[in-house]
Amino acid sequence: MKSSTALASVLSAFLLGGCMSGPPARPAASSSNVYSAKTHLPAGLRRVAVLPLTCDDSPEVETGRDTLQSVLVAELIKTSAFEVTPVSREQLRAATGRSEWTADEVLPSDFCSHVRAITGCDAVLFCRLRQFRAYPPLIVGWDLKLVDASQCSVLWAVDEVFDSGKPAVASAAQGYYARAIGRGTLAGDPEMIMMSPRLFGQYAAASSLEALPAR
Repeated sequence: MKSSTALASVLSAFLLGGCMSGPPARPAASSSNVYSAKTHLPAGLRRVAVLPLTCDDSPEVETGRDTLQSVLVAELIKTSAFEVTPVSREQLRAATGRSEWTADEVLPSDFCSHVRAITGCDAVLFCRLRQFRAYPPLIVGWDLKLVDASQCSVLWAVDEVFDSGKPAVASAAQGYYARAIGRGTLAGDPEMIMMSPRLFGQYAAASSLEALPAR
């Protein structure tokens, strides 16, 4: 297994330098700050352990975390890229001594092996809600990092803030609503997504996950 320090260095480089060099990920309409180690997900990557969503110590962002944890898991399942196994805070505390971890800190050298032991996963997804604003213009920022559980190396990462006050983001969100959400009584009202933090967070998660490498 690679050292935890090496993992932290790779992640820090991504955060500080934006997109790292390497094969380009699949294009995504609204995500540009993307790193992918390869153009395709490894053939052996079948199950991903999704760690509890973390965030900064802010009441507003903490509210967003509670609202969007289930949204992110649902959007991950929709990709059909791998089996999704959410890890509860209680499970993570029992396995590692803490209920949440971020990919930016130095991890214990046996961290990935502990998560593998309780989930049987091939990779671990670190999830952080970077920004959240629950009133217009809505803002949701996702920071996601997929780490190989056997090598503890970064496979893919996206770090993107979606601001509904930007015309291009607003247009993309409304288009997503029309295609994927608006049905029945909600059909024909794309402005709905501009007023719902949950729906806008769903759009932001889906757009971020479009950048996952192909199978």
